[in-house]
Amino acid sequence: MGNSTPHIMNHVVLADDDADHAIIFKKVLETVDPSRHLTVARDGDELIRLLSNYVPELLFLDLNMPCKNGLECLQDIRQNLKLHDLPIVVYSSSTHMTDIQKSYIHSADLYMVKPFNSFHLKNALESILTMEWRSKASQKYYFINNKFVPFTA
Repeated sequence: MGNSTPHIMNHVVLADDDADHAIIFKKVLETVDPSRHLTVARDGDELIRLLSNYVPELLFLDLNMPCKNGLECLQDIRQNLKLHDLPIVVYSSSTHMTDIQKSYIHSADLYMVKPFNSFHLKNALESILTMEWRSKASQKYYFINNKFVPFTA
């Protein structure tokens, strides 16, 4: 295949500089689907370097990270033809409608507000890991308080 970037199924990437969130995310992902491998990028630059080597099945992207923030990463990813179809869930503690709107303007596939507890995260991951990403229907909603809520810009 030459120098094409390999796609790796059953591989999820979490870009989040908060180590505690990453640990909880990993533990919950293991209970939801032990066959999925998780790689954590601690900042935007690390994420972009990581994605230059392979394309995961799904990316969870925090907005507030050092080096490059989530929106800058989202813009870089969507400009890269090899990564253009990568499903991206913005995974943020922000509930501001402007953050949600900017994420969708920059072509996020789904906006998810970080859950308050691991039970809600488990429910969210169970839903998100089974979504049909090609439909783009998820951009009509965002995930908050353990449910999908209609998003109107």
